[in-house]
Amino acid sequence: MNAYAPAPHQYPPLPSAVFSGAFGDNVSGAWFPARAEVGNGCITLWVAQPNGWAQYFSVPAAEVTVKSAAQRITLVVRGQSFPLLADPRAVDRAIKHAILGGVADILDKPRFELGVDFARTINVAGSAYSFHLGGGPEFLAAARQSGARTSRAGYGLILGLGCGGGILVVVVVTLVTLAAISL
Repeated sequence: MNAYAPAPHQYPPLPSAVFSGAFGDNVSGAWFPARAEVGNGCITLWVAQPNGWAQYFSVPAAEVTVKSAAQRITLVVRGQSFPLLADPRAVDRAIKHAILGGVADILDKPRFELGVDFARTINVAGSAYSFHLGGGPEFLAAARQSGARTSRAGYGLILGLGCGGGILVVVVVTLVTLAAISL
């Protein structure tokens, strides 16, 4: 054996990851168990159907845009969007919390409203946990490494925008009120 022979070229392993969640069908409004997979430079979407798992697509990662916000990952392939949620039940809970919060506000029940706000917080935390359990961060990293265009707006950004918007509203209302009083 030649001691000066070059070592065989070793390629780094291709990134692979899976995001498990639910696919939102825009036509029926229903959610179906789904798996988005990154492997061998491709992104594949599998959706559970009554007769078994169906492959919706398998395309090179470079042809996919992966958008993520909060607990959702949306795969955009050739102009078509495929939304996946880590916990679709969180959407129903959020709608119920919004209704209950509105009722508490109308009835002027601050303790009830505080309880609803606490339930909203638990719902958001549960959704974030579901996103991590479903493999969201790993999927985003593997998709990015495989060549997909990715963007992520996590809960921190969303909460920051919400809180910043709330503070801005308070400042504007205060300034308008002060201007109206001084007239």
